[in-house]
Amino acid sequence: MEKRTLGAGPGRGLLGAVGLAVAAALISCAGKQTPKDRITDPGQSLFNGQTLSGITCYKCHGDDATGTWRGPNLIKALPTLSDQDIAKTILEGPGLMPSYKGKLDDHQVAKITAWLRMRATTVANAQPR
Repeated sequence: MEKRTLGAGPGRGLLGAVGLAVAAALISCAGKQTPKDRITDPGQSLFNGQTLSGITCYKCHGDDATGTWRGPNLIKALPTLSDQDIAKTILEGPGLMPSYKGKLDDHQVAKITAWLRMRATTVANAQPR
């Protein structure tokens, strides 16, 4: 009698590969990237992966920092955070967020922080009073 293992058999490898490909596609395309010609701020450029290819905040937090199913709305969180809290979060990467320590310098982190603050102010001013 042939011994079989769970998941073994004809077509199982292909099914698993297709499942992994679909999962990878869903994970990698959560947030959209702002096109380069629509970026107006150096922090926005960094956040959207237009300055450094390995910095892709937009994938989890959306191009406008309002969040996706993968990452929280940063605009809502900003009022409770100091600039130091934001920098620490970017550099240490809490939870599932990757660490950007060694990938961004203090000046670049400050640019992202300033852009996030400006976005939060813009969104707050657009709210009906």
